Amino acid sequence: MTTDETSSHTGIHLVILHHGLWGHAGHVKFIANEFKKRLGDRLVIYRAQANESELTYDGVDLCGQRLVKEVHEVIKVIESGGDIEELRGKKNKKKGIKASKKDTKDGQQTSGLASTANSSNNSSTQDLPGTQEDSSATRSKKVTQFSYLGYSLGGLIGRFAMGMLAEEGFFDEVEPVYFVTMATPHLGIRQPPLSNWSKIFNFLSSRMLSRTGEQLQLIDDYIDGKPILLVMSEPLGIFVQALARFKRRALYCNIRNDRSVPFWTASFSDADPFSELESMDIQYNSGYSSLIESFEHRDLETVARLEEERQAEWKASSFKDRATHTFKNVPWKKYAFFGLLGPFLIPLWIVIASSTISVQGINSRRRTKDLVRSNSELETIREKAASIRSSQPSSIQSSTSVASIEDHDEDHCHITVVSKATDAKKGSTTSVVETVADSEPASFSYPHLKTLRPLALAPVQVEISRNLNQLEWRKNIIHIEAMNAHASIVVREKRFSNDGGVAAVQHAVDMFKGDGEDE
Repeated sequence: MTTDETSSHTGIHLVILHHGLWGHAGHVKFIANEFKKRLGDRLVIYRAQANESELTYDGVDLCGQRLVKEVHEVIKVIESGGDIEELRGKKNKKKGIKASKKDTKDGQQTSGLASTANSSNNSSTQDLPGTQEDSSATRSKKVTQFSYLGYSLGGLIGRFAMGMLAEEGFFDEVEPVYFVTMATPHLGIRQPPLSNWSKIFNFLSSRMLSRTGEQLQLIDDYIDGKPILLVMSEPLGIFVQALARFKRRALYCNIRNDRSVPFWTASFSDADPFSELESMDIQYNSGYSSLIESFEHRDLETVARLEEERQAEWKASSFKDRATHTFKNVPWKKYAFFGLLGPFLIPLWIVIASSTISVQGINSRRRTKDLVRSNSELETIREKAASIRSSQPSSIQSSTSVASIEDHDEDHCHITVVSKATDAKKGSTTSVVETVADSEPASFSYPHLKTLRPLALAPVQVEISRNLNQLEWRKNIIHIEAMNAHASIVVREKRFSNDGGVAAVQHAVDMFKGDGEDE
């Protein structure tokens, strides 16, 4: 909370939290509670609910538009001194969505504002600053600062929404402070087609997840054959320019155990330096156990020497010690579950999940049919983005398209990487084309790791990576030892809670100390 002593209003720092694909507001409840626990009433935390469940299938642009509308609704309620629960009730009535049963058990509905520490009632009068009997109680409330934290798909939805808000002039009156993403697929979810499984995954996800699936697979045509994620990454475009207005941009990415959003796409990197942790020296943060502070690859001689030492130690140990060590390291519970129940439950789960996803995807396509093109607001944003692209020199414009992605799938061994060397003084950009398979260059994301080679990403993914890396980001690398690090990184549910996930959330929350000012 910030108070302007020379005016009659109390300044509010509003922080929007957004869930991921298939998600709902309850998935970011732990983050909201940590904000309340660690920062008290200094910020107003709102958990977005305009894109819950199957609505996330409708596309980043439609979801972003809904989010913008919700932001305006929330601000209107805050500044009018209204009850945020009334907003929640209207949304439930309109969408026919009931509050999460789990939240209801805890006495907290899946509402926007974080609960108070001393009450399970989630009313706005308890969460909004200045409602207590103090000198600021008579002041009107005005949102003067704005931050955003998006989990998974919520990060992409937020990036589109920020572009829309900037075009409205929203940030001319409200100060953009933090923009944070956690396990967000900035490069999409298109897997390098190195195996049949990757090809099947790419095909099914692009068909079953409606417009969102097409966008995440980078096969949609947003402008001139260019996918929306590429357009959203263009340095001079409205979306990147909106991000550039924030005081700080930060991201959180898992290095292991995230099968939904791998490290390379969450950190928009062209390589993965953590593919072999055993060959690395890693230093962890002393205050946040899962946060990696620094890392470096060991030289080959050191790796070979350590391996020889381990082998020698193993051979020197007794049979009993080796048997005990092996027995203790076997995950018996997991083996028992998959061994006994897996043959029955896994096929059943696959049938139910695929059926549900298919039905929801079909419903989304019906719901969004002709909706985007007839949407004047989204069409205006598209036209503005297109006009900016057409006004740029041809050397600056994106050179990849849906066709180039299909060509990449046909022959992934010869990837044409379009890099851009920019002259900061003249502002000019030239294209440099190189063949990864032939020249095997070092990674541009980690040039200090000379032996690290780029992944077999599609040209469009490489271009998005280069574009986004032109902005200054605080990249927080997270190592969580859990089966589902994607869920643990935000402690999506109680069953996903572990020390590593809690530490990641606490680090993200602690960044907000000082209402955006560095300590």
